Amino acid sequence: MAYIRYGFSFSVLIALLLCTVKDSDAQFIFERTAVDISNLGISYTNVGTIGRPNVRNQPVGLPSMAYPKDSGTEHLFEAGIWLGAIVDGQTRVSTSAVTNPAGYTTGAAGFEFTNDGTVFNQLSSLSDSPDFSPSAVSHQDLVTQFTDRNTTVSGQPIAGHENPLFADINFESYNWNFGFTENLSIAKYEITNNSNSAWNDFYFSVYSDMVVRNINAPNVETGGQFFNKGGTGWIDDLYSLYVFDRGSLDQPRINTHAAITIIGSEYRDVDFHPRNAEAVEAAGLPAPELTPDWWLFGAGTGDFSRPSGDLDRYNRMTSIWPLDQNRNRLRNDGGTGDGNFIQLSTLGPFPSIEPGETVTVYVSYNAAVMPPNFQGIVPGTDVSDADQIDNPESRANLEESIDWSYRLFDGQENEDGTRERFLVPEPPAVPNMRVELDAGIASIYWDDRSELSVDPVTGEEDFAGYRLYRTQIGDDLRGVISTNAQMLREWDVPGDGRGFNTGFDEVRLDQPVTFPDDPVEYRYRFNLPGMLSGWQYLLAVTAFDRGDERTPPLETSINANAIRVFPGTSVNREFSSDENKVGIYPNPYRVNAAWDGSSALSRKLHFYNLPQRAEIRIYTLAGEIVATLDHNADTYQGDTRWFRELSSSNRVMSGGEHAWDLLSEANQTLSTGLYLFTVQDRESGNVQRGRFAIIK
Repeated sequence: MAYIRYGFSFSVLIALLLCTVKDSDAQFIFERTAVDISNLGISYTNVGTIGRPNVRNQPVGLPSMAYPKDSGTEHLFEAGIWLGAIVDGQTRVSTSAVTNPAGYTTGAAGFEFTNDGTVFNQLSSLSDSPDFSPSAVSHQDLVTQFTDRNTTVSGQPIAGHENPLFADINFESYNWNFGFTENLSIAKYEITNNSNSAWNDFYFSVYSDMVVRNINAPNVETGGQFFNKGGTGWIDDLYSLYVFDRGSLDQPRINTHAAITIIGSEYRDVDFHPRNAEAVEAAGLPAPELTPDWWLFGAGTGDFSRPSGDLDRYNRMTSIWPLDQNRNRLRNDGGTGDGNFIQLSTLGPFPSIEPGETVTVYVSYNAAVMPPNFQGIVPGTDVSDADQIDNPESRANLEESIDWSYRLFDGQENEDGTRERFLVPEPPAVPNMRVELDAGIASIYWDDRSELSVDPVTGEEDFAGYRLYRTQIGDDLRGVISTNAQMLREWDVPGDGRGFNTGFDEVRLDQPVTFPDDPVEYRYRFNLPGMLSGWQYLLAVTAFDRGDERTPPLETSINANAIRVFPGTSVNREFSSDENKVGIYPNPYRVNAAWDGSSALSRKLHFYNLPQRAEIRIYTLAGEIVATLDHNADTYQGDTRWFRELSSSNRVMSGGEHAWDLLSEANQTLSTGLYLFTVQDRESGNVQRGRFAIIK
């Protein structure tokens, strides 16, 4: 029997987002929201699932677990938690996600967590954020609650959920825009036993269906073919489940890893985790195990059979899976289209969770681009080919990210022996940045707020300097524009024995500069010439600190203030002049121009030398209108699919240019031929005319 995953339709998703129906005298609301502060675009729901299962079918929308964000490289179908225990002699398991071809479905078997109308609350530790709160842990906290105690939802029974644990969960997700945290998200689960009985031999599991594919690849595979190319494994010393793209031919392709790691738990004032085994045993508790498990999405047998029902699931949670004898198969079966693996990571046993008692578990979701020497490799079908892109060297960036997750969780130990989690040395505050475009020159402005930053651990002002970054043309098409920026210049504090001792005279303004509707006082400027029209660049200014004997210098993320810049002609103030003619490029347009995306719907050519406000009309030689475009330099931000797939909202446009996707008003692609256009200045009524050719 063939198994195919479909995911939600858009209409079903919207219906779920908006539903507020009675359930057990409580309001049930489904909500999905995504992290947007970092470069890891991961979605969480208020019913305990992680990811957006239909992201392959509907690439436009919230990400599932995308890294780099906006690259199209996704790493997750769906994940969730399993809670298992013996209650009054009965085996009970409550699950927020299970193996289901549609992903989360309200009321379906295995989706046993609901809410009482609680949606997400967002908090931020950033003082200039509209969500600022002194109680925030990170730059973007996502907070909600859900429970397994409801046995019905939307007035219907939840299939197979007659015996809940009566577990109430306070959920928080922590996310930062530091350079060293931009590819991780940490979830905190505060699990309270609100039943009248103890949970004996309690286990906590993360169920996951991680898969690495580029959803923007042309002719992307459908159904099971999309999911069966995976490679997966377990990093023993980090207790991490990880995945990579073992067998797809996706282009564009970025070789990445993703991982899910249970990084710690708080149980009876002890960090209950195998890496803390000695302290756990010293507290009189048995040291827990943290073990992986896998099965095939479809009809697996033996070690790879799919568990079903509470007893079967609990047995899988409590058993040691034969990892060593299956490592090679896990890593390589995707090369022959047999890698449709589901993953499970389990922590336990917690001896007993008494009524009213709370146990807290922390899970880290990480992704990382493999180092440059592992890019461009597409492994074949040979059983050893996984070694080309999955080995300790290729996992270096992933393991560094997981190490930071552990370090964030560990935080700092106070003098009284207590621990303040998520307190680590931090880079300076992110500079406020602005870009102004003029005739191929980008003028980059930034303020000096980074220079007053105080490190939360040392209590010192340790600002050391600024760095300017820019991407190369074509990085957006390769999906690496948010990770591939190259440092162009550095300016640092002179005389401190660090950096290049350049000082800031080259870029410091004599007087601060302000702009209309922008209260920031910009004290630095650098002019960057040679910007090519029609291409997208990412520009960023970072700040870094001195570091100390324990911590190397830390730097803000390039994505914290990154601006996508589209150079070109500025607004045409002399529209009627013979020297400022409206034009179009490239002309002739040859299909698949250098900056085009991977599909016929992500092409673009540019009208240039446009006035402030204009109407653009495209005609056939017979005079039939093909398309009409409205241009307003004050509001234009790119309105075609190219910008939705290959850019993001933080764009600066030149003002005098407008991109067109070569589609008619009936959404049809234009055929080879000669076309005419007119541009009418909406202020003066003057009209200019031109022509261009399309060659296929």
